[in-house]
Amino acid sequence: MTVLTFWRRGRQDQPARAAGEAAHPAPREAFVLSGGGSLGAAQVGALQALFEAGIVPDVVIGCSVGALNAAFVAVEPTAARAGELEKVWRGMSRDAVFPDGRFSVARRLAGRADHLYSPAGLRAVIEACVPLADLADTQIPVHVVTTDLRAGEPVWWTGGDPVEVLAASACLPGIFPPVELAGSVHVDGGVTCPVPTQRALDLGATRVWVLDVARDYHGWADDRMTAMDVLVESFAISRAHLGRQEPAARPGQRVVSLPTLRTGRHDMRDFSRTSALISAGREAGRAMIAAERAERLTVASAS
Repeated sequence: MTVLTFWRRGRQDQPARAAGEAAHPAPREAFVLSGGGSLGAAQVGALQALFEAGIVPDVVIGCSVGALNAAFVAVEPTAARAGELEKVWRGMSRDAVFPDGRFSVARRLAGRADHLYSPAGLRAVIEACVPLADLADTQIPVHVVTTDLRAGEPVWWTGGDPVEVLAASACLPGIFPPVELAGSVHVDGGVTCPVPTQRALDLGATRVWVLDVARDYHGWADDRMTAMDVLVESFAISRAHLGRQEPAARPGQRVVSLPTLRTGRHDMRDFSRTSALISAGREAGRAMIAAERAERLTVASAS
């Protein structure tokens, strides 16, 4: 039986290492990747911009689709690997991730199933992207957040079966079935921690690059909304409010955020805009890096 490495959020919101888990030195550079469904394509461009500027992570932290992107990069944190991630995204389609038609969805709805879509497509994508036996085998540490549906709290993972952990982190409630992990059931990490910036700060990272691609996201909000549209839009509103919470940085720590992406109305299941999103993410990433460097120069000049 595979032993899954995880941390639960304690009363003081401080991460406690699981028994037997090796300590890592405090990272200098941390990349934080939010959830966002198909908007995760923009993170690919932002990652490319960071590697292009010579900024390489010591640790990556991800939620939902951001966890998948983070794990992909953690396997080999290089510009070449980020280029491979772009190829993966350009080959992504709605049918691959959400393989069921309306009949299957309606049948599950009528049968009172706990999900509308089969997770087979998502799991196949994860297995192809992270071909490891254990999430702990990546070149740099990757921290993935899920939400314990029974306990109602976030859970952190640095090891275990990548397919199970990443599928759980990307399990949009009601869309995909909850995933059984460590004696409980888990759903999307975005329910409790959509932008896990605080995790990077708690790990002691000196500089935290936050790739939140869904900060002002909205799906479809009009008279033609389906039940699923209502669910996804409500989830987006909830995560937007949670994502605005200010992280608590200690002296010497710096948080650098990706500029807001103006995506307009967008269905998180729609992969037809991948090329444009990658380009937008790359430009936003370059702007983020330029702004951070300009601010550092200003501070240095004033001191």
